[in-house]
Amino acid sequence: MVGMAGHIRPIPCDQCGAESFAPLFVKESSQGQTFQLVRCRQCQLVQVNPQPDLEAVAPYYAGEYFEKRSERGYDNYFSSALKQQINRVYGLNLRDLGFDAWEAGLSDTGPWQKDLQGLDRDGVAIPAPATDGSTRNLFEGRPPRCLDVGCAAGYFVEYMQSRGWQSEGIELSAHAARFGIEQLQLTIYIDDFLRSAVLQQGHYDMLSFWASIEHMHSPRRVLERCYELLRPGGRLLLSTCRWGLLARHKAARWRFMNVPEHLYFFSLSGIIRLAADCGLRRISHITYGSGFTSCKDAGWLYRAGKQIADPLVKWLDQGDMMALQFERSH
Repeated sequence: MVGMAGHIRPIPCDQCGAESFAPLFVKESSQGQTFQLVRCRQCQLVQVNPQPDLEAVAPYYAGEYFEKRSERGYDNYFSSALKQQINRVYGLNLRDLGFDAWEAGLSDTGPWQKDLQGLDRDGVAIPAPATDGSTRNLFEGRPPRCLDVGCAAGYFVEYMQSRGWQSEGIELSAHAARFGIEQLQLTIYIDDFLRSAVLQQGHYDMLSFWASIEHMHSPRRVLERCYELLRPGGRLLLSTCRWGLLARHKAARWRFMNVPEHLYFFSLSGIIRLAADCGLRRISHITYGSGFTSCKDAGWLYRAGKQIADPLVKWLDQGDMMALQFERSH
């Protein structure tokens, strides 16, 4: 089958290799194409299958994906207001996952937060000045190294850089990456994570995937490469939408059912199992998100519902987003 460009063809399940699927429903894309959602009969992974190749999905990541508000894209991804909001989420996820405690152990100077004087208006950490007026070196040796995969404009690259990390990003969308390269002066590779020759094995202390693994054509190969790139004991931070109670109830109307941008929809147990198969041990996880999105013009009843539902699903571990922290086994 041929799409607007590229090909759409049946593939084996990326998680387990099976070729038997239960059809769930079809969903129309923003460009009028129809895609089939199926569940693997062996491992239960929900996925788009037949699946479009990289060339076929490329038109969905045009400039308007980052600049025009829709159910699939952002309301001006490059605005300072959205950057501040995204950085706030980073901070909350790191705290809730217990990442800060591990991060502190990478420095011989003691607890990490004593070397920071707070956050700026964009949510970026501000290093505390040393007595001689220079910025304190948070590490006795080299800074720890991190790579954000699918980094878009590089906000998390900048966020970790502000915390003293040697921080890099990799992104397929040149439109998004150039903003980080040119405006934020960040190290971002415009390249395919699975094929890039720039990335070195055992080089990174931490890798991160913020709502990006569901976009990738082979999550198994992605996690296998994470194992290769991480040093023993290194960490992987990963967030993705979750196929759980809310997703099954909403089905094609679910807020994250954006096809073909999203190709895979993991359950909590499924992503933990796949990571374990690739040598990555779960350290911690959280789930959040009740389906109540942030609406500027929402009425009081909607806002009240959101204030109740959001903490409730997090407490019950039934959110339709999940963030996880994994460790590479030695």
